[in-house]
Amino acid sequence: MRTLTDADAEWPYSSETTDTRPRPATVELAERLGVHEGATLRHETVECLDPGGRSAMLVSSWWRGQRQPHVSYTAELGCVELAEEQAHALGLLVDATAFRVVRTRFDHEGRPLETADLILPMDRWLIRLTPAR
Repeated sequence: MRTLTDADAEWPYSSETTDTRPRPATVELAERLGVHEGATLRHETVECLDPGGRSAMLVSSWWRGQRQPHVSYTAELGCVELAEEQAHALGLLVDATAFRVVRTRFDHEGRPLETADLILPMDRWLIRLTPAR
């Protein structure tokens, strides 16, 4: 069992990028990034592996243009039913419930630069998010 305390921390183990296809902004992504619906977004899905090589979480990120350094972020915790591709990657059943951490990174003026969904299997994670100090 792992504990997530910082939704913005670098993953310390190996990972594999599984998808980099651009995507149109859905209504939700447009709101999170402050763009219009249908805008073309850069996209990346990364499968993060634990030290034993087992899938620990999936991180799907979306952004406009080139990635830029951020100065702050927000993280919101919820749950989601896994789609077929997510369930397969995590070794779980389709429609199984997983934690979903929605992380949005901001520039120094508070504008969103990037948003991500961190999908964490409930049987492998405890979530203990702490406020920034």
